[in-house]
Amino acid sequence: MFELLDLKVDIVFKDFFGDKNSRELLESFINSILGLEGDDVIEVEEFLDPRKLRVEVGKPSTFVDLSVKTRGGERYIIEMQTYNHEGFDKRLLYYLGKDYTEQIDYQYHDPKGQKGEIRKKSQKLIAWRDLPKVHVIAVVDFHRSLKDKNGILNHQEVVETYHFKPEVSPSNGHIFDQWRATIVDLKKFKAKPVNKLKTDKEKWIFILNSAPLLKERDADTLKKDPVFQRALEKLERLSMDPKRRKAYESSVNEQRDRLAVLESAERRGLEEGLQRGIQEGLEKGMKEGMKEGMKEGMKKGEKRRSVEIAMAMLEEMLSLEKISKMTGLSIEELKEIGEK
Repeated sequence: MFELLDLKVDIVFKDFFGDKNSRELLESFINSILGLEGDDVIEVEEFLDPRKLRVEVGKPSTFVDLSVKTRGGERYIIEMQTYNHEGFDKRLLYYLGKDYTEQIDYQYHDPKGQKGEIRKKSQKLIAWRDLPKVHVIAVVDFHRSLKDKNGILNHQEVVETYHFKPEVSPSNGHIFDQWRATIVDLKKFKAKPVNKLKTDKEKWIFILNSAPLLKERDADTLKKDPVFQRALEKLERLSMDPKRRKAYESSVNEQRDRLAVLESAERRGLEEGLQRGIQEGLEKGMKEGMKEGMKEGMKKGEKRRSVEIAMAMLEEMLSLEKISKMTGLSIEELKEIGEK
């Protein structure tokens, strides 16, 4: 059996799940990951523009991997992330907030009429009560631990869903239930033989984690389920396409280069931040000064690390959107760095 493409690579992830002819696979993935059954299962009605923020002067542009609307009107954002940059948790909140507020917009319709008729434009404004729920699903492939000060990433389960609830009045919970965030942590999934995978959720996570290493007999076992038969056959077709494989290999090499740049810049930034913190600590005093100086220095080091990473990636001519996604810096900050 030839080697399958890795679904964790962004172009493969988008080609696999973002194809309108494969919406059944995306529905299966979302429903199984969220544990939806019966009347709660979702059906994808429309694939939306993955640009979560319109390009405006003085404002950053952000792209996600997939964005869809269900037949029930809810909206889902699906994101694959392989690098843990500072502020990733807040980035997810930004996706939720931006997608929610973008729905409050005028929509213009120009009805078709016969030649010579006056065409009247009508406008429709979505009502507050009709604003649908927004749910972000972030598939992450990096190590996260309780020691990391990165908000919603500090937990131990493979799949975790976060709800936004009021502190004072639980009876108003329906108001705060409009936003949800689910983290799928591939690193925390414990490998097991294919014949021991009990649920569709386990099977999807296994394929996301291990597609390139999948053996033929294991593929045959998975294909006994019609959904996963279609999933693997689709991935096989993508993997056999010479143009897609070439683009895949180029993307993998680019990702390796990016990680090398990130690791190098991270080391330099942390070393400089540590030295600066020590120096500031000595100037402030042997005990308290060292403590505060180290803290401030590490903070500056983190910021400098992001800038160092961005500068290196700008030299590699990577797009501003990719650099922003990897570093957490805004497009405007990157433009300022590029002008220096």
